[in-house]
Amino acid sequence: MVGGAFAVWHYTGLWRNTHDIDVYVTRNNVACAAEALKSAGFADLGEQAPGDDQWIYHSGKGELVVDVIWRFANLINWVKDDWFERASAGEFLGLKLKFLPIEELIWIKTFVINRHRCDWPDIMHLAQAQCRRIDWNRLLGLLGENWLLLAGLIDVFDWQCPDSMGCIPEAVREEMARRRIYYRRHPPPKVNREHLLDPWLHTRADGYAIRRDE
Repeated sequence: MVGGAFAVWHYTGLWRNTHDIDVYVTRNNVACAAEALKSAGFADLGEQAPGDDQWIYHSGKGELVVDVIWRFANLINWVKDDWFERASAGEFLGLKLKFLPIEELIWIKTFVINRHRCDWPDIMHLAQAQCRRIDWNRLLGLLGENWLLLAGLIDVFDWQCPDSMGCIPEAVREEMARRRIYYRRHPPPKVNREHLLDPWLHTRADGYAIRRDE
């Protein structure tokens, strides 16, 4: 499945130039994907940040970069088989292929909040374009104990797109309102969740490494 900026384009029609293509596979297909890239002349670019080999395989050919991803950058979840069953069919570069399901795409991008990069603007575009097609209950379930991030996303969406507030199910809003009250009255034990906010982007270089030997 294709993710990243090209998946955002698939769902929104908004194009932005990017330095790579993100391809999502299950972990048992990583070796197969890497071998396919090598056979097409792509070289293994190695790690851009410590721990990359736990979730991403970087490959490059000239100025082309293809990243094979099988896990969240913060390592809290894996790409699952059922993602493919729910993936959105489309066309890209003349090929018929699958794009990440929109709920999983938002789920991944929700955690990208840090000094170097924030993917919430992408989520706002996705919500504006596909609000009534998003399964908000599923998204709430996917985030699990991190549901408060979804509440924050919806707050930003309401502020940015007040005319579209009605597309988010009232039941979801009511459930999050109930949880907010409980959360304030029964705060969790002292916990540091910074490691959930895509730590890879805290450690990587500001510039993109294309080849280690250049």
